[in-house]
Amino acid sequence: MTPISSWIFLCDFDGTISRTGLSDFLYGKFASCGMKYSDLWAQDRIGTKEEIEKSFQHISASKEEMEIALSGVPLVKGFVEFYEFTRQQGLDLIVVSDGLEWAIRFVLAKAGIENIKVMSNRVYFEPEGFRFEFPYFDPSHPKIGVCKVNIVKKFKQAEKKVILIGDGKTDIDATHAVDFVFARDALWDYCQSQGIPSHPYRDFFDILDFIRQTDLIN
Repeated sequence: MTPISSWIFLCDFDGTISRTGLSDFLYGKFASCGMKYSDLWAQDRIGTKEEIEKSFQHISASKEEMEIALSGVPLVKGFVEFYEFTRQQGLDLIVVSDGLEWAIRFVLAKAGIENIKVMSNRVYFEPEGFRFEFPYFDPSHPKIGVCKVNIVKKFKQAEKKVILIGDGKTDIDATHAVDFVFARDALWDYCQSQGIPSHPYRDFFDILDFIRQTDLIN
């Protein structure tokens, strides 16, 4: 039996914790280029770093103006309860996202969630403009800013049992390295096609129900 403290949840944000993709939301509202670079990313023609940097070159809004807009973004049903469950059980829950840590933390804080680790790309608001850091970038995976499979492997090396929660293409590589996947949309289709141990979900209440009804983390 694996001690419950050995389990860790790595959870995507865009399309998972929030149905709204935060970067796309900001591009659509504030970037004069609109979704141009996001669309190129979706077509695999550019990587996340280029998408973010070029899109923000077309944004003149302030941090405060963008945060006012982000204030209306809701979380998927059950995430607050899932967050509380992991805290009560002593389970690690980390947000691992190819989006921007600032926007993620802002939206989570609006829902009362502040004490949570976020592994994501970073934007800094400086007098001369936006500055970006990509601390989880791996040049061997140039199309994504946060190499989730590398993050999974580090936790596995620390003898953690890893559960991934996600929905899309930035999660695909990691599914082959984790112990179990909660998947929806394109990620669920992929897990089914590859025979990856997984379970579908609509919201976090589904995930909580599955955990409570099975011996997944016992």
